[in-house]
Amino acid sequence: MKIKIHKPKNKILQNYIECFYTLQRTDKEEDVTYLGFPSNTVFVTLCQDAAVNTTGNNITIENSPNRKVISILIIDNQNQGTTTYKGKTNEISIYFKPLGINAFLEKPFSSYSTETISEFNPFEDYEKAMHEVFKIEDDTQKIKFIENYLLTKIKEFKHPFLHQAIDSIIGPHAQKLTITEIAKKNAVSRTTFNKEFLLHIGTTPSQFIKIERFRNALKMFAQNATKEQLIDIAYLADYFDQSHMAKDFKALTGHAPKMFFSKLAKTENSQLNWIFL
Repeated sequence: MKIKIHKPKNKILQNYIECFYTLQRTDKEEDVTYLGFPSNTVFVTLCQDAAVNTTGNNITIENSPNRKVISILIIDNQNQGTTTYKGKTNEISIYFKPLGINAFLEKPFSSYSTETISEFNPFEDYEKAMHEVFKIEDDTQKIKFIENYLLTKIKEFKHPFLHQAIDSIIGPHAQKLTITEIAKKNAVSRTTFNKEFLLHIGTTPSQFIKIERFRNALKMFAQNATKEQLIDIAYLADYFDQSHMAKDFKALTGHAPKMFFSKLAKTENSQLNWIFL
């Protein structure tokens, strides 16, 4: 399995997209299943000549020659799930930053995400354009094509408080505030705050913060695996203590932190994390 991370080249798109990745498998490779974990990333996956089957948060992508390009929208912030690849695979995924996908959509994000994994066809010319992508052999040129296409779809997405709220959680000057404090800071009720989070991000503020701590722990481990103990990682990732980290890890991954880190596999630049089964 060949995986390559591509950062957006266009400076405008860098505001909305974390990265693209391309994934290819040959028809001689054995089937593979990996266990993925919640993140605050929404992503769109495009698969050529594939049949995509989903059961809950589990997805199977199987080679199916002469089919159309399949496009799915995945909300990656609820529970862990498995991904299984069977046969030859040609896949491109777009990883959006929190709120990022809203900059391209006509309607609120929740209108497109009926489930954790949903079919995604947001524009009249989308299916045709994505089919054209897979006529391009070079991965870099594929990404360039998608970038140019997305630039034609950018809309001005303004929200009275969500951008500021996200910045207070994950921005460079993030503060350790409770959800009630963040809502109050933005002059809205907690009920309104929760409603708008679900509408435009696809999750609740509490789940968003829980996953952000979890992902920070992954980053800390990747950077300091040989230097830091779990108690230090818990502190660096803003858990109250090591038991708090253990509770969240068990809920999000099914594993205690020590066991989880011992099984963890990662790709280029540690941007994608999974456990192979």
